[in-house]
Amino acid sequence: MQQFSNSRLIHRNGRVGRTLMFAGLGTTIVAAALVFWNPSLVMPALIMMLIGGLFSQIGTALFNRFGREPRIDQVLDASLKGLDDRYATFHYLLGSDHVLVAPEGIFALIPRWEKGEVRYQDGNWYHTKPRGRFSLWNRERVLRGFEKEAARELKALDKSLERNLGDADELNTDAIVVFIAGDTVLDVDSAPILAIHRKKLKDLIRSLERGKSLDREAVRRLAKNVSG
Repeated sequence: MQQFSNSRLIHRNGRVGRTLMFAGLGTTIVAAALVFWNPSLVMPALIMMLIGGLFSQIGTALFNRFGREPRIDQVLDASLKGLDDRYATFHYLLGSDHVLVAPEGIFALIPRWEKGEVRYQDGNWYHTKPRGRFSLWNRERVLRGFEKEAARELKALDKSLERNLGDADELNTDAIVVFIAGDTVLDVDSAPILAIHRKKLKDLIRSLERGKSLDREAVRRLAKNVSG
């Protein structure tokens, strides 16, 4: 399988995330020291703590996504390991963050991290969290926005393909929700969009009917266009 990724974006965002995490921690420590040194500075210190907390939160999110391994792009590529060079993944290059080009079509891969059980029933997605050390029962909640997110990612993918290939109207594009957590149990056969656990992603792709897609030469041309 061919693999293409925006390595500059990944490395840059990983560095920014790490920097913001340490900056947030440092700001919080300085704020605490200010209060200890002069209690009258409690208001400026509180503002600094809020700023530090914001920096730390943003930095942690960026670092977890781009700096901590295995990254989500690496997890998806590992899930597709064994596919031949008719298949290609594009990460952070094609509108949608994660894209698979296959003989069956071109797919926006949408990662989800819910643990426990996810099911689709009566028009709703339900998530039941696994029972933890400090919970006496499993907690169920409704997951919203799956279809909207899939439509949004698919629209971004289609626009990027049109921009980089010209005539892309006839290409078979679709979205696939991929659950990443190792212990997630799915009951989503009746869902209006494709959804699968990462361990079964490769089997799902192979089971689909072939659609209008890109050949090897078109993939190489697309990779050249999006990589600059």
